[in-house]
Order: sequence, then C-alpha cells, then structure tokens
Amino acid sequence: MKRAVCIGINNYPGSINDLQGCVNDANDWAALLQGFGFDVSLMLDSQATRQNVKAALDGLVTSAGAGDVIVLTYSGHGTQSFDLNSDEADSYDEAISVYDGNIVDDDLRTIINKINRQASLIVISDSCFSGTVTRLSAVRARPRFMPPVNAPARNVVSQRLLLPEANMPEILISGCTDSEYSYDAEFNGRPNGAMSAYAIQVIKQNPQQTYAEFHDRLLTFLPSSDYPQTPQLEGNAAHKNTQLFEPFAVAPEPEPTPEPVPQPDSPGCVPGALRGIARLFKG
Repeated sequence: MKRAVCIGINNYPGSINDLQGCVNDANDWAALLQGFGFDVSLMLDSQATRQNVKAALDGLVTSAGAGDVIVLTYSGHGTQSFDLNSDEADSYDEAISVYDGNIVDDDLRTIINKINRQASLIVISDSCFSGTVTRLSAVRARPRFMPPVNAPARNVVSQRLLLPEANMPEILISGCTDSEYSYDAEFNGRPNGAMSAYAIQVIKQNPQQTYAEFHDRLLTFLPSSDYPQTPQLEGNAAHKNTQLFEPFAVAPEPEPTPEPVPQPDSPGCVPGALRGIARLFKG
C-alpha cells in the first residue's frame, strides 16, 4: 500500500497571515506522489483543522502495515508555543500552524510512535520552525512563520531535547533548520515554497535516487542568496539510503560478540590471572 496526505494552507483566518504558495505545494506534491503510485488525499485551507490533520496522520500511521509506504506533506506556517511538559530547553515547543491553531511536536511524535516499525513513513514539512526574528531576503519571499502568542521579544531558539536520528521510525524532510525560515516564493510567475519547488524538480530529474542523494542535490539549490534556508534530512542511515518512496531498507543486525573462552597457560596450571591471586595468599 502507498498512501499520502498533502496539506496546504494559504488562507488563514483574517488576512495578515495569508500565504500564496502552499496550496500549489500541496497540489504539486500530490501530482508527484500519484506518479509514484500513491493514493493521495488533499487537505486545503479551512479543511486543515487541528482535528482533521491529527486524524489524517493517525489514520495514515495506524493503517500502515509491514512493507507499506505512507507520506505526509505539510506546507504552511510554522511557529512555537509555550512548552507545558518541560521537554524543551528553550521553553518552547516547535509547532505547525494549521487553520484553527497549532499542533506541537509532542503531539506529532505521539502519533508517529504508533507506527508499525516495518512500515515506512516520510514527513515533508515546508514551513518555519523558528522563533528568531529575521528580515525578508527577497522581494517576493515571505517567511512561513507565525509569531507565537505572547512570546517575549528576546526569545531565541536554543538547544532542544531531540530524539536521536538512529531511533526515528520516519524520514523527515524539512524546509530549513530549527533556527531558519522557510520561504514563500515565486517561480516563473507561480507561487510555491522554495524548498518544495526545488525538491520536486530534483526528484523529477532522477526518481530512482536515494533520500541521501536527493538531499545532496537539493543542497546545491538551497540555501541561496534569495532563500537563506537549509533543507534538512533526518532519520537513520539505513532509511536515508533507501530509494525514494520505496519501503525502507532494514539496517543489518550487528554480529553478536562471541563469549570469551578462558584458555589455561598450560595443562595442569592455574590460568595467569588466577595464578597472580594465588601468589597473594601463598604462605
């Protein structure tokens, strides 16, 4: 089974936080994934509520069995919210800003941890995961970042408590680091996220590449002077070396270490270590 949910939010309540390229991103990822044989569902603008997004991810994860490949793509605002369980060193949880509120990383991790470890999950997030303040770097570029409510002006992202990549059951492809913005951009007169536009271009050029090869190629486009964002590839080494949108390779189990077999120095003698102890007690 190959299933995907592609989420894009341009139209946030009010107008000040609206974006331009996220719905195009979702449609473009959907078309690409359909070419890889995925059954794709789209969730756009007001459809992408907290309840609907969490239910969609939960449905993907819990329905996936051994050998299945599932994908979640998200294009929209990223933000932070105050950490309520003290697992973030900077006191803020990273979050995605869906139509009616935020979904924090703790909630996403709880859902993802339900996955069958023989299934393959790829999460593609083209959004900001940063609390820093920066300026726009291109005339038509806008950061996909929604400032957290009542956040102190001095808030800066610092070292967070992160799940080791070796333990991640999923592959995460993100538009930037946790201290950068992802940009809403324009390519040939059409709005898109910078990461999504370049990532889809790279995949179309070579659909048979691995995630690691894809990421290396993507980094030749980003960061750039117009879009100072550094796409990230996170996951364990075996997953990164899997071909795009195929079941994850399984890391080989390490060879067991053989138990040492004591060898006497010579027949009828006490082994060296014990002989040394015996000397201590000799009259």
